[in-house]
Amino acid sequence: MGVQMTAQDGKRRLFLLRAHDEPDALARVLGVVAFQQARLTRVEAEPVGDGLSIRLEIEDAGEHKAEALARRLEACPAVRRLAFGWRSGLVPDPVPGH
Repeated sequence: MGVQMTAQDGKRRLFLLRAHDEPDALARVLGVVAFQQARLTRVEAEPVGDGLSIRLEIEDAGEHKAEALARRLEACPAVRRLAFGWRSGLVPDPVPGH
């Protein structure tokens, strides 16, 4: 069973990052997002172990833009690890039979 989406919900991509524990790590990551002109819908950050865990939800602007943002984030010196994909529950269920 999928979540009903309204036109204003849109699809969102989730980027999970682990950054170095540095005072400007979050600002550097957000600078990359701004440079790529990605539209943030949610940001969460918290210290975890010896680093900073950052969760970004971005309005979907297509596969090409998501991959470009991922490449830029991976190249950011503050970022140690990155994973990204669809935000669970916000992607429409596939049409039965397809």
